[in-house]
Amino acid sequence: MSIDIVDDEASLRELYKAFIENSGFNVDCYASAEDYIAYTKSENYTPPNIALITDVRMPGKTGYELIDEIKKINPEQKFVVITGTPQDGYSKDARACFYLEKPVSLKRLLAVIELLSSCSIAENPSMSPKCKLLNDLDSFDMHDWECPKKQLNIKQNRI
Repeated sequence: MSIDIVDDEASLRELYKAFIENSGFNVDCYASAEDYIAYTKSENYTPPNIALITDVRMPGKTGYELIDEIKKINPEQKFVVITGTPQDGYSKDARACFYLEKPVSLKRLLAVIELLSSCSIAENPSMSPKCKLLNDLDSFDMHDWECPKKQLNIKQNRI
């Protein structure tokens, strides 16, 4: 089970990586959205099967711009946004599965990863009640949350 992390702060990337790997997951880290996008264009690219975790405010492309780019090549990718400023560039099109407020609780981050992991294994997109409890959207005064994978399945069922 794999996770990719994009954050311009090296100390946070390494902290998240060490903590998540100690919990039994494979983690790859990238210093910028541009680095990650370049990786997606390489022959070595393998999408993470749990989630892509990204910061919002980074030099160059923002986390939301990264989400927009990745959704073009992998519409089912799940995203976790870790930020202190979720409204900066926020759009419904660049929506993530989870938003966690900095400084993030590592215990909460692991709970999010475990929930996404269990839902991936079960192929169960219906995780809204549990997701709502782990999201920090209410503290950001953002209430229109819905996991993109759930939206994708709803759209497919209408076809």
